[in-house]
Amino acid sequence: MKIKFLLSLFVAGTLAVGAQTQGYKDGIEYYKAGQHDNARTILERTINDPATDRSLANYYLGQVALVQGDKAQARTYFDAGLAADAECPFNYVGLGALALQEGNDEAAKEQFKQAQKFGKKNAEVSVSIARAYYNADPVKYDRDITKALEKARKDSKNADPSIYVLEGDMLAAAENFGDAAARYEMAITYDPNNPEGYVKFANAYFNVNKDFGINKLQEFLNAHPESAMAQRELAEKLFLADRWKAASELYGKYIQNPNHFPEDKARYAVLLYWGEDYPASLAIADEILASDPSNFLMQRVRFLDQTAMGQFQAAVENAEKFFASNPEANFTIKDYTTYADALSGIGQDSLAVVQYELAASKYPENGDLLKNLSTVYSRNRQYDKSAEAYDAYLKLQENPSLTDLYGMSGRYLNAAVYADSIRAKELAGRGIEYVNQVIDRAADVSPMMYQRLARLYVAANGKRPDADAIAAYDKMLQLLDQNPDNLNPANPNNALDEYSEAYAFEQAYASITGNQEGVEHWGKKYQEIRDLKNQQSAAPAQ
Repeated sequence: MKIKFLLSLFVAGTLAVGAQTQGYKDGIEYYKAGQHDNARTILERTINDPATDRSLANYYLGQVALVQGDKAQARTYFDAGLAADAECPFNYVGLGALALQEGNDEAAKEQFKQAQKFGKKNAEVSVSIARAYYNADPVKYDRDITKALEKARKDSKNADPSIYVLEGDMLAAAENFGDAAARYEMAITYDPNNPEGYVKFANAYFNVNKDFGINKLQEFLNAHPESAMAQRELAEKLFLADRWKAASELYGKYIQNPNHFPEDKARYAVLLYWGEDYPASLAIADEILASDPSNFLMQRVRFLDQTAMGQFQAAVENAEKFFASNPEANFTIKDYTTYADALSGIGQDSLAVVQYELAASKYPENGDLLKNLSTVYSRNRQYDKSAEAYDAYLKLQENPSLTDLYGMSGRYLNAAVYADSIRAKELAGRGIEYVNQVIDRAADVSPMMYQRLARLYVAANGKRPDADAIAAYDKMLQLLDQNPDNLNPANPNNALDEYSEAYAFEQAYASITGNQEGVEHWGKKYQEIRDLKNQQSAAPAQ
Protein backbone atom coordinates (compact mmCIF):
# COMPACT_ATOMS: atom_id res chain seq x y z
CA MET A 1 0.00 0.00 0.00
CA LYS A 2 0.46 2.79 -1.30
CA ILE A 3 -1.17 5.55 0.85
CA LYS A 4 1.33 7.93 2.51
CA PHE A 5 0.50 10.20 5.40
CA LEU A 6 2.69 12.91 6.92
CA LEU A 7 3.46 12.45 10.59
CA SER A 8 0.86 14.35 12.59
CA LEU A 9 2.76 17.20 14.22
CA PHE A 10 0.37 17.54 17.11
CA VAL A 11 1.35 14.06 18.34
CA ALA A 12 5.08 14.62 18.38
CA GLY A 13 5.31 17.07 21.24
CA THR A 14 2.85 15.57 23.67
CA LEU A 15 4.68 12.60 25.12
CA ALA A 16 7.90 13.89 26.63
CA VAL A 17 7.10 11.95 29.80
CA GLY A 18 5.77 8.91 27.94
CA ALA A 19 7.98 6.50 29.86
CA GLN A 20 6.21 7.40 33.11
CA THR A 21 3.58 5.01 34.40
CA GLN A 22 0.43 5.12 36.49
CA GLY A 23 1.16 1.65 37.84
CA TYR A 24 -1.94 -0.27 38.88
CA LYS A 25 -4.14 2.70 37.91
CA ASP A 26 -3.52 1.85 34.25
CA GLY A 27 -5.12 -1.53 34.98
CA ILE A 28 -8.16 0.14 36.52
CA GLU A 29 -8.46 2.40 33.46
CA TYR A 30 -8.39 -0.60 31.16
CA TYR A 31 -11.06 -2.38 33.23
CA LYS A 32 -13.37 0.61 33.21
CA ALA A 33 -12.89 0.95 29.46
CA GLY A 34 -14.03 -2.67 29.04
CA GLN A 35 -10.59 -4.10 28.16
CA HIS A 36 -10.53 -6.87 30.73
CA ASP A 37 -7.54 -8.91 29.55
CA ASN A 38 -5.38 -5.81 29.45
CA ALA A 39 -6.61 -4.83 32.90
CA ARG A 40 -5.71 -8.22 34.36
CA THR A 41 -2.23 -8.17 32.80
CA ILE A 42 -1.34 -4.82 34.36
CA LEU A 43 -2.99 -5.47 37.72
CA GLU A 44 -1.18 -8.80 38.09
CA ARG A 45 2.08 -7.16 37.05
CA THR A 46 1.76 -4.33 39.58
CA ILE A 47 -0.05 -6.00 42.51
CA ASN A 48 3.08 -6.09 44.66
CA ASP A 49 4.34 -2.61 43.83
CA PRO A 50 4.67 -0.42 46.95
CA ALA A 51 2.44 2.25 45.42
CA THR A 52 -0.38 -0.18 44.61
CA ASP A 53 -3.62 0.02 46.57
CA ARG A 54 -3.97 -3.74 46.98
CA SER A 55 -7.53 -3.57 48.12
CA LEU A 56 -8.63 -1.80 44.93
CA ALA A 57 -6.31 -3.86 42.73
CA ASN A 58 -7.79 -7.11 44.08
CA TYR A 59 -11.31 -5.76 43.60
CA TYR A 60 -10.72 -5.10 39.91
CA LEU A 61 -8.94 -8.44 39.46
CA GLY A 62 -12.00 -10.06 41.03
CA GLN A 63 -14.29 -8.19 38.65
CA VAL A 64 -12.23 -9.39 35.68
CA ALA A 65 -12.46 -12.98 36.96
CA LEU A 66 -16.22 -12.56 37.38
CA VAL A 67 -16.64 -11.24 33.84
CA GLN A 68 -14.64 -14.22 32.57
CA GLY A 69 -16.77 -16.70 34.51
CA ASP A 70 -14.24 -17.77 37.14
CA LYS A 71 -16.33 -17.32 40.29
CA ALA A 72 -13.91 -19.11 42.62
CA GLN A 73 -11.03 -16.91 41.55
CA ALA A 74 -13.24 -13.85 41.84
CA ARG A 75 -14.06 -14.70 45.47
CA THR A 76 -10.37 -15.21 46.22
CA TYR A 77 -9.56 -11.74 44.91
CA PHE A 78 -12.41 -10.02 46.76
CA ASP A 79 -11.42 -11.73 50.01
CA ALA A 80 -7.80 -10.67 49.46
CA GLY A 81 -9.01 -7.12 48.90
CA LEU A 82 -10.88 -7.13 52.20
CA ALA A 83 -7.84 -8.60 53.94
CA ALA A 84 -5.84 -5.64 52.65
CA ASP A 85 -8.49 -3.13 53.77
CA ALA A 86 -11.68 -4.30 55.46
CA GLU A 87 -13.26 -0.89 54.99
CA CYS A 88 -12.82 -0.71 51.23
CA PRO A 89 -16.45 -0.66 50.02
CA PHE A 90 -15.75 -1.99 46.56
CA ASN A 91 -14.83 -5.54 47.59
CA TYR A 92 -18.24 -5.81 49.28
CA VAL A 93 -19.74 -4.76 45.96
CA GLY A 94 -17.68 -7.51 44.34
CA LEU A 95 -18.95 -10.16 46.77
CA GLY A 96 -22.49 -8.89 46.22
CA ALA A 97 -22.06 -9.18 42.46
CA LEU A 98 -20.78 -12.73 42.96
CA ALA A 99 -23.82 -13.58 45.10
CA LEU A 100 -26.12 -12.31 42.34
CA GLN A 101 -24.31 -14.51 39.83
CA GLU A 102 -24.90 -17.45 42.17
CA GLY A 103 -28.61 -16.63 42.52
CA ASN A 104 -28.43 -15.52 46.14
CA ASP A 105 -30.23 -12.17 46.15
CA GLU A 106 -30.41 -11.82 49.94
CA ALA A 107 -26.68 -12.38 50.38
CA ALA A 108 -26.06 -9.81 47.64
CA LYS A 109 -28.19 -7.20 49.43
CA GLU A 110 -26.25 -7.75 52.66
CA GLN A 111 -22.95 -7.23 50.86
CA PHE A 112 -24.27 -4.09 49.17
CA LYS A 113 -25.40 -2.73 52.57
CA GLN A 114 -21.86 -3.19 53.83
CA ALA A 115 -20.54 -1.40 50.78
CA GLN A 116 -22.92 1.53 51.38
CA LYS A 117 -21.93 1.59 55.05
CA PHE A 118 -18.25 2.06 54.27
CA GLY A 119 -18.86 4.04 51.11
CA LYS A 120 -21.24 6.42 52.85
CA LYS A 121 -22.25 8.89 50.12
CA ASN A 122 -19.75 7.67 47.53
CA ALA A 123 -21.71 7.83 44.28
CA GLU A 124 -19.29 5.51 42.50
CA VAL A 125 -20.11 2.77 45.03
CA SER A 126 -23.81 3.12 44.20
CA VAL A 127 -23.07 3.03 40.48
CA SER A 128 -20.96 -0.11 40.99
CA ILE A 129 -23.94 -1.72 42.74
CA ALA A 130 -26.19 -0.70 39.84
CA ARG A 131 -23.70 -2.22 37.40
CA ALA A 132 -23.62 -5.46 39.42
CA TYR A 133 -27.40 -5.74 39.09
CA TYR A 134 -27.23 -4.81 35.40
CA ASN A 135 -24.58 -7.44 34.67
CA ALA A 136 -26.62 -10.09 36.48
CA ASP A 137 -29.95 -9.44 34.72
CA PRO A 138 -30.99 -5.97 33.49
CA VAL A 139 -34.66 -6.95 33.21
CA LYS A 140 -35.06 -8.80 36.50
CA TYR A 141 -33.20 -6.16 38.49
CA ASP A 142 -34.47 -3.09 36.67
CA ARG A 143 -35.89 -1.51 39.86
CA ASP A 144 -32.67 -2.20 41.80
CA ILE A 145 -30.60 -0.59 39.03
CA THR A 146 -32.85 2.49 39.03
CA LYS A 147 -32.76 2.76 42.83
CA ALA A 148 -28.95 2.56 42.96
CA LEU A 149 -28.55 5.16 40.21
CA GLU A 150 -31.01 7.50 41.91
CA LYS A 151 -28.94 7.32 45.09
CA ALA A 152 -25.78 8.04 43.08
CA ARG A 153 -27.44 11.09 41.52
CA LYS A 154 -28.63 12.35 44.88
CA ASP A 155 -25.28 11.84 46.62
CA SER A 156 -23.30 13.51 43.82
CA LYS A 157 -25.90 16.09 42.81
CA ASN A 158 -25.91 14.45 39.36
CA ALA A 159 -22.20 15.16 38.94
CA ASP A 160 -20.50 11.75 39.24
CA PRO A 161 -19.20 10.67 35.80
CA SER A 162 -19.63 6.95 36.50
CA ILE A 163 -23.42 7.46 36.35
CA TYR A 164 -23.22 8.56 32.74
CA VAL A 165 -20.66 5.93 31.76
CA LEU A 166 -23.00 3.17 32.98
CA GLU A 167 -25.97 4.75 31.24
CA GLY A 168 -23.88 5.00 28.08
CA ASP A 169 -22.93 1.34 28.33
CA MET A 170 -26.58 0.36 28.75
CA LEU A 171 -27.56 2.40 25.69
CA ALA A 172 -24.66 1.00 23.65
CA ALA A 173 -25.75 -2.54 24.55
CA ALA A 174 -29.15 -1.65 23.10
CA GLU A 175 -27.33 -0.38 19.96
CA ASN A 176 -28.42 3.20 20.65
CA PHE A 177 -24.96 4.53 19.89
CA GLY A 178 -25.88 8.17 19.40
CA ASP A 179 -27.43 8.53 22.85
CA ALA A 180 -24.62 6.40 24.32
CA ALA A 181 -22.05 8.84 22.95
CA ALA A 182 -24.01 11.73 24.47
CA ARG A 183 -23.84 10.04 27.91
CA TYR A 184 -20.09 9.48 27.58
CA GLU A 185 -19.71 13.14 26.66
CA MET A 186 -21.59 14.08 29.83
CA ALA A 187 -19.16 11.94 31.84
CA ILE A 188 -16.28 13.91 30.32
CA THR A 189 -18.07 17.19 31.00
CA TYR A 190 -18.43 16.40 34.70
CA ASP A 191 -14.92 14.97 34.94
CA PRO A 192 -12.39 16.03 32.28
CA ASN A 193 -10.01 13.44 33.78
CA ASN A 194 -12.34 10.49 33.16
CA PRO A 195 -10.39 8.05 30.95
CA GLU A 196 -13.15 5.53 30.26
CA GLY A 197 -15.45 8.36 29.19
CA TYR A 198 -12.93 9.55 26.60
CA VAL A 199 -12.17 6.05 25.29
CA LYS A 200 -15.80 4.99 25.03
CA PHE A 201 -16.78 8.33 23.51
CA ALA A 202 -14.03 7.96 20.89
CA ASN A 203 -15.12 4.39 20.13
CA ALA A 204 -18.76 5.44 19.74
CA TYR A 205 -17.87 8.28 17.35
CA PHE A 206 -14.98 6.74 15.44
CA ASN A 207 -16.96 4.97 12.71
CA VAL A 208 -18.99 8.12 12.09
CA ASN A 209 -16.30 10.77 12.41
CA LYS A 210 -12.76 9.44 12.75
CA ASP A 211 -11.15 12.84 13.25
CA PHE A 212 -13.55 13.77 16.03
CA GLY A 213 -12.85 10.53 17.92
CA ILE A 214 -9.09 10.93 17.45
CA ASN A 215 -9.18 14.54 18.65
CA LYS A 216 -10.98 13.52 21.84
CA LEU A 217 -8.31 10.94 22.66
CA GLN A 218 -5.61 13.48 21.87
CA GLU A 219 -7.32 15.91 24.23
CA PHE A 220 -7.16 13.39 27.07
CA LEU A 221 -3.58 12.37 26.28
CA ASN A 222 -2.47 16.00 26.33
CA ALA A 223 -3.73 16.23 29.91
CA HIS A 224 -2.50 12.75 30.93
CA PRO A 225 0.63 11.89 28.92
CA GLU A 226 1.47 9.16 31.46
CA SER A 227 -1.69 7.15 30.67
CA ALA A 228 -0.71 3.92 28.90
CA MET A 229 -4.29 3.36 27.78
CA ALA A 230 -4.55 6.84 26.27
CA GLN A 231 -1.29 6.31 24.36
CA ARG A 232 -2.33 2.89 23.10
CA GLU A 233 -5.90 3.83 22.20
CA LEU A 234 -4.83 6.92 20.26
CA ALA A 235 -2.14 4.96 18.41
CA GLU A 236 -4.71 2.29 17.48
CA LYS A 237 -7.20 4.87 16.24
CA LEU A 238 -4.51 6.60 14.16
CA PHE A 239 -3.66 3.24 12.61
CA LEU A 240 -7.32 2.49 11.83
CA ALA A 241 -7.59 5.93 10.23
CA ASP A 242 -4.64 5.02 7.95
CA ARG A 243 -2.35 7.56 9.62
CA TRP A 244 0.42 5.00 9.87
CA LYS A 245 3.38 7.29 10.42
CA ALA A 246 1.65 9.10 13.26
CA ALA A 247 0.52 5.77 14.72
CA SER A 248 4.02 4.27 14.61
CA GLU A 249 5.52 7.41 16.18
CA LEU A 250 3.07 7.29 19.06
CA TYR A 251 3.39 3.53 19.46
CA GLY A 252 7.15 3.94 19.73
CA LYS A 253 6.63 6.22 22.71
CA TYR A 254 3.92 3.98 24.16
CA ILE A 255 6.09 0.85 24.30
CA GLN A 256 8.54 2.77 26.48
CA ASN A 257 5.76 2.82 29.08
CA PRO A 258 6.29 -0.08 31.53
CA ASN A 259 2.58 -0.86 31.28
CA HIS A 260 2.64 -1.92 27.64
CA PHE A 261 1.80 -5.52 26.67
CA PRO A 262 4.06 -8.23 25.21
CA GLU A 263 2.18 -8.25 21.90
CA ASP A 264 2.61 -4.49 21.53
CA LYS A 265 6.19 -4.78 20.28
CA ALA A 266 5.04 -6.92 17.36
CA ARG A 267 2.27 -4.42 16.72
CA TYR A 268 4.89 -1.68 16.67
CA ALA A 269 6.84 -3.54 13.98
CA VAL A 270 3.69 -3.69 11.85
CA LEU A 271 3.03 0.02 12.34
CA LEU A 272 6.61 0.86 11.42
CA TYR A 273 6.20 -1.14 8.21
CA TRP A 274 3.07 0.76 7.23
CA GLY A 275 4.79 3.98 8.25
CA GLU A 276 7.55 3.01 5.77
CA ASP A 277 10.31 2.86 8.39
CA TYR A 278 11.41 -0.52 7.08
CA PRO A 279 14.83 -0.81 8.80
CA ALA A 280 13.34 -0.16 12.25
CA SER A 281 10.48 -2.55 11.56
CA LEU A 282 12.88 -5.26 10.39
CA ALA A 283 15.08 -4.81 13.46
CA ILE A 284 12.13 -5.45 15.78
CA ALA A 285 10.92 -8.41 13.71
CA ASP A 286 14.39 -9.97 13.86
CA GLU A 287 14.56 -9.35 17.62
CA ILE A 288 11.22 -11.08 18.25
CA LEU A 289 12.00 -13.96 15.88
CA ALA A 290 15.28 -14.60 17.68
CA SER A 291 13.32 -15.76 20.73
CA ASP A 292 10.12 -16.81 18.95
CA PRO A 293 11.11 -18.13 15.49
CA SER A 294 7.60 -19.39 14.71
CA ASN A 295 5.93 -16.01 15.23
CA PHE A 296 3.62 -15.85 12.20
CA LEU A 297 3.17 -12.09 12.16
CA MET A 298 6.89 -11.35 12.48
CA GLN A 299 7.76 -13.90 9.77
CA ARG A 300 5.43 -11.94 7.51
CA VAL A 301 6.76 -8.52 8.50
CA ARG A 302 10.35 -9.65 7.95
CA PHE A 303 9.96 -10.54 4.28
CA LEU A 304 7.66 -7.57 3.66
CA ASP A 305 10.34 -5.25 5.05
CA GLN A 306 13.13 -6.95 3.11
CA THR A 307 11.19 -6.66 -0.14
CA ALA A 308 10.51 -2.98 0.47
CA MET A 309 14.22 -2.44 1.19
CA GLY A 310 15.28 -4.23 -2.02
CA GLN A 311 16.81 -7.18 -0.14
CA PHE A 312 15.15 -9.52 -2.61
CA GLN A 313 17.21 -12.67 -2.13
CA ALA A 314 16.73 -12.63 1.65
CA ALA A 315 13.06 -11.77 1.16
CA VAL A 316 12.54 -14.76 -1.15
CA GLU A 317 14.24 -17.12 1.30
CA ASN A 318 12.18 -15.86 4.23
CA ALA A 319 8.95 -15.82 2.24
CA GLU A 320 9.53 -19.46 1.34
CA LYS A 321 9.93 -20.26 5.06
CA PHE A 322 6.85 -18.22 5.89
CA PHE A 323 4.60 -20.10 3.47
CA ALA A 324 6.14 -23.52 4.14
CA SER A 325 5.93 -23.31 7.94
CA ASN A 326 2.31 -22.09 8.02
CA PRO A 327 0.50 -24.35 5.52
CA GLU A 328 -2.94 -23.88 7.12
CA ALA A 329 -2.70 -20.11 7.49
CA ASN A 330 -4.99 -17.64 5.78
CA PHE A 331 -2.53 -15.76 3.61
CA THR A 332 -3.38 -12.28 2.42
CA ILE A 333 -3.19 -10.86 -1.08
CA LYS A 334 -0.23 -8.81 0.06
CA ASP A 335 1.59 -11.97 1.17
CA TYR A 336 1.40 -13.40 -2.34
CA THR A 337 2.05 -10.20 -4.25
CA THR A 338 4.99 -9.14 -2.09
CA TYR A 339 6.53 -12.58 -2.52
CA ALA A 340 5.98 -12.11 -6.25
CA ASP A 341 7.74 -8.73 -6.14
CA ALA A 342 10.70 -10.31 -4.38
CA LEU A 343 10.85 -13.08 -6.99
CA SER A 344 10.80 -10.49 -9.77
CA GLY A 345 13.59 -8.71 -7.95
CA ILE A 346 15.87 -11.73 -8.42
CA GLY A 347 14.79 -12.25 -12.02
CA GLN A 348 12.27 -15.03 -11.40
CA ASP A 349 9.38 -13.42 -13.25
CA SER A 350 7.74 -16.71 -14.21
CA LEU A 351 7.57 -17.74 -10.55
CA ALA A 352 6.25 -14.29 -9.66
CA VAL A 353 3.34 -14.87 -12.03
CA VAL A 354 2.53 -18.10 -10.18
CA GLN A 355 2.17 -16.18 -6.90
CA TYR A 356 -0.22 -13.72 -8.49
CA GLU A 357 -2.21 -16.63 -9.91
CA LEU A 358 -2.40 -18.22 -6.45
CA ALA A 359 -3.65 -14.96 -5.00
CA ALA A 360 -6.28 -14.61 -7.75
CA SER A 361 -7.47 -18.18 -7.21
CA LYS A 362 -8.03 -17.45 -3.51
CA TYR A 363 -9.46 -13.96 -3.99
CA PRO A 364 -11.33 -14.14 -7.33
CA GLU A 365 -13.61 -11.22 -6.45
CA ASN A 366 -10.80 -8.75 -5.81
CA GLY A 367 -10.82 -6.41 -8.78
CA ASP A 368 -7.56 -4.64 -8.00
CA LEU A 369 -5.78 -7.98 -7.80
CA LEU A 370 -7.14 -9.09 -11.19
CA LYS A 371 -6.12 -5.78 -12.72
CA ASN A 372 -2.60 -6.16 -11.33
CA LEU A 373 -2.48 -9.77 -12.53
CA SER A 374 -3.32 -8.51 -16.01
CA THR A 375 -0.38 -6.10 -15.82
CA VAL A 376 1.95 -8.86 -14.63
CA TYR A 377 0.88 -11.07 -17.54
CA SER A 378 1.56 -8.22 -19.97
CA ARG A 379 4.98 -7.66 -18.46
CA ASN A 380 5.72 -11.32 -19.09
CA ARG A 381 4.36 -11.18 -22.65
CA GLN A 382 1.41 -13.43 -21.79
CA TYR A 383 -0.97 -11.12 -23.60
CA ASP A 384 -3.86 -13.54 -24.03
CA LYS A 385 -3.94 -14.20 -20.29
CA SER A 386 -3.55 -10.49 -19.64
CA ALA A 387 -6.73 -9.85 -21.60
CA GLU A 388 -8.57 -12.63 -19.75
CA ALA A 389 -7.57 -11.26 -16.34
CA TYR A 390 -8.56 -7.72 -17.30
CA ASP A 391 -11.87 -8.99 -18.63
CA ALA A 392 -12.50 -10.72 -15.27
CA TYR A 393 -11.66 -7.44 -13.53
CA LEU A 394 -14.03 -5.51 -15.78
CA LYS A 395 -16.92 -7.90 -15.07
CA LEU A 396 -16.65 -7.00 -11.37
CA GLN A 397 -17.15 -3.30 -12.10
CA GLU A 398 -20.76 -2.20 -11.81
CA ASN A 399 -20.15 0.90 -13.92
CA PRO A 400 -16.80 0.55 -15.71
CA SER A 401 -15.03 3.84 -16.24
CA LEU A 402 -13.82 5.01 -19.65
CA THR A 403 -10.30 4.33 -18.40
CA ASP A 404 -11.30 0.73 -17.66
CA LEU A 405 -12.83 0.30 -21.11
CA TYR A 406 -9.83 1.87 -22.81
CA GLY A 407 -7.52 -0.38 -20.80
CA MET A 408 -9.48 -3.41 -21.97
CA SER A 409 -9.09 -2.37 -25.61
CA GLY A 410 -5.32 -2.14 -25.06
CA ARG A 411 -5.16 -5.64 -23.56
CA TYR A 412 -6.99 -7.03 -26.59
CA LEU A 413 -4.68 -5.13 -28.95
CA ASN A 414 -1.59 -6.67 -27.35
CA ALA A 415 -3.15 -10.13 -27.47
CA ALA A 416 -4.17 -9.71 -31.12
CA VAL A 417 -0.73 -8.56 -32.24
CA TYR A 418 0.88 -11.78 -30.97
CA ALA A 419 -1.89 -14.22 -31.94
CA ASP A 420 -2.35 -16.21 -35.16
CA SER A 421 -4.47 -14.59 -37.86
CA ILE A 422 -7.80 -16.22 -36.96
CA ARG A 423 -7.44 -15.61 -33.22
CA ALA A 424 -6.08 -12.11 -33.90
CA LYS A 425 -9.23 -11.11 -35.77
CA GLU A 426 -11.41 -12.30 -32.88
CA LEU A 427 -9.33 -10.55 -30.20
CA ALA A 428 -9.00 -7.32 -32.16
CA GLY A 429 -12.75 -7.34 -32.77
CA ARG A 430 -13.36 -7.33 -29.03
CA GLY A 431 -10.91 -4.49 -28.59
CA ILE A 432 -12.67 -2.50 -31.33
CA GLU A 433 -15.96 -2.85 -29.44
CA TYR A 434 -14.41 -1.43 -26.29
CA VAL A 435 -12.58 1.50 -27.87
CA ASN A 436 -15.71 2.44 -29.83
CA GLN A 437 -17.60 2.58 -26.50
CA VAL A 438 -14.95 4.98 -25.23
CA ILE A 439 -15.18 7.18 -28.33
CA ASP A 440 -18.99 7.23 -28.14
CA ARG A 441 -19.07 8.15 -24.43
CA ALA A 442 -16.07 10.45 -24.08
CA ALA A 443 -16.81 14.15 -23.74
CA ASP A 444 -13.40 14.96 -25.18
CA VAL A 445 -12.22 12.46 -27.79
CA SER A 446 -8.43 12.36 -28.02
CA PRO A 447 -6.30 11.48 -31.06
CA MET A 448 -4.96 8.48 -29.13
CA MET A 449 -8.41 6.87 -29.08
CA TYR A 450 -8.49 6.83 -32.87
CA GLN A 451 -4.89 5.63 -32.97
CA ARG A 452 -5.95 2.68 -30.74
CA LEU A 453 -8.90 1.99 -33.05
CA ALA A 454 -6.69 2.11 -36.16
CA ARG A 455 -4.14 -0.26 -34.64
CA LEU A 456 -6.88 -2.75 -33.74
CA TYR A 457 -8.15 -2.71 -37.34
CA VAL A 458 -4.60 -3.31 -38.56
CA ALA A 459 -4.17 -6.23 -36.12
CA ALA A 460 -7.49 -7.73 -37.24
CA ASN A 461 -6.41 -7.57 -40.88
CA GLY A 462 -3.22 -9.58 -40.66
CA LYS A 463 -1.18 -6.53 -39.63
CA ARG A 464 -2.10 -4.76 -42.89
CA PRO A 465 -4.11 -1.53 -43.04
CA ASP A 466 -7.64 -1.66 -44.43
CA ALA A 467 -10.22 1.02 -45.14
CA ASP A 468 -11.43 1.05 -41.51
CA ALA A 469 -7.90 1.51 -40.19
CA ILE A 470 -7.28 4.37 -42.62
CA ALA A 471 -10.57 6.04 -41.65
CA ALA A 472 -9.47 5.92 -38.00
CA TYR A 473 -6.02 7.31 -38.85
CA ASP A 474 -7.68 10.10 -40.85
CA LYS A 475 -9.70 11.12 -37.78
CA MET A 476 -6.59 10.98 -35.62
CA LEU A 477 -4.78 13.29 -38.06
CA GLN A 478 -7.70 15.71 -38.13
CA LEU A 479 -7.53 16.04 -34.34
CA LEU A 480 -3.74 16.35 -34.30
CA ASP A 481 -3.81 19.08 -36.95
CA GLN A 482 -5.91 21.26 -34.63
CA ASN A 483 -2.79 22.01 -32.58
CA PRO A 484 0.27 23.24 -34.56
CA ASP A 485 2.54 22.40 -31.62
CA ASN A 486 2.02 18.74 -32.42
CA LEU A 487 4.40 19.25 -35.37
CA ASN A 488 6.91 21.39 -33.49
CA PRO A 489 10.23 19.54 -32.90
CA ALA A 490 10.98 21.93 -30.03
CA ASN A 491 7.82 20.88 -28.21
CA PRO A 492 8.72 18.00 -25.87
CA ASN A 493 5.11 16.81 -26.07
CA ASN A 494 4.87 16.86 -29.85
CA ALA A 495 3.06 14.14 -31.83
CA LEU A 496 5.71 13.43 -34.46
CA ASP A 497 5.65 9.70 -33.71
CA GLU A 498 1.88 9.61 -34.17
CA TYR A 499 2.15 11.47 -37.49
CA SER A 500 4.92 9.15 -38.63
CA GLU A 501 2.84 6.06 -37.83
CA ALA A 502 -0.27 7.38 -39.58
CA TYR A 503 1.59 8.50 -42.72
CA ALA A 504 3.39 5.15 -42.97
CA PHE A 505 0.10 3.23 -42.89
CA GLU A 506 -1.57 5.71 -45.26
CA GLN A 507 1.28 5.12 -47.74
CA ALA A 508 1.06 1.35 -47.27
CA TYR A 509 -2.70 1.36 -47.90
CA ALA A 510 -2.25 3.47 -51.02
CA SER A 511 0.27 0.91 -52.27
CA ILE A 512 -2.05 -2.02 -51.48
CA THR A 513 -4.93 -0.40 -53.36
CA GLY A 514 -2.77 0.63 -56.35
CA ASN A 515 -3.07 4.35 -55.67
CA GLN A 516 0.32 5.54 -56.95
CA GLU A 517 -0.55 9.19 -56.45
CA GLY A 518 -1.40 8.41 -52.85
CA VAL A 519 1.87 6.53 -52.40
CA GLU A 520 3.81 9.59 -53.52
CA HIS A 521 1.70 12.00 -51.47
CA TRP A 522 1.98 10.05 -48.23
CA GLY A 523 5.60 9.21 -48.87
CA LYS A 524 6.38 12.91 -49.09
CA LYS A 525 4.44 13.59 -45.88
CA TYR A 526 6.27 10.76 -44.16
CA GLN A 527 9.66 12.19 -45.22
CA GLU A 528 8.69 15.60 -43.87
CA ILE A 529 8.07 14.03 -40.49
CA ARG A 530 11.40 12.20 -40.63
CA ASP A 531 13.13 15.53 -41.29
CA LEU A 532 11.39 17.08 -38.30
CA LYS A 533 12.39 14.13 -36.12
CA ASN A 534 15.99 14.56 -37.28
CA GLN A 535 15.83 18.22 -36.23
CA GLN A 536 14.52 17.09 -32.87
CA SER A 537 17.37 14.61 -32.47
CA ALA A 538 19.98 17.20 -33.45
CA ALA A 539 18.67 19.82 -31.03
CA PRO A 540 20.85 20.30 -27.90
CA ALA A 541 19.44 18.84 -24.72
CA GLN A 542 17.58 21.39 -22.60
